[in-house]
Amino acid sequence: MKLDEIIKAIRRNAINDFLIEEMSDTDYEKIILYGEYSVGIDTNYRFFKFKRGMKEILNDNGITYERLCSLKELGFLIDYYLSKYDRKTDDVLAIDIIDHIQNPDF
Repeated sequence: MKLDEIIKAIRRNAINDFLIEEMSDTDYEKIILYGEYSVGIDTNYRFFKFKRGMKEILNDNGITYERLCSLKELGFLIDYYLSKYDRKTDDVLAIDIIDHIQNPDF
């Protein structure tokens, strides 16, 4: 699933539709978004349930995943950028959020 689709689901309070049943009751702080191979706009993202020892890069069934952030962090970032300009589209929010995470001092 692309980041802009995840952002759209969060904005519409429909993110639970995309979570597997075992994650639907999990605190959003413990659901981590990982990008397939790397973090980017065109990357496919997957949800992983937080476990002790999780690293920035995971390997699952031969596919490498790079950590983006938790669903809770993503929600805060969406709110932050929408508070600055509430007409941002989901794809622009995705760019802003990736830039923010990759360049925290920016």
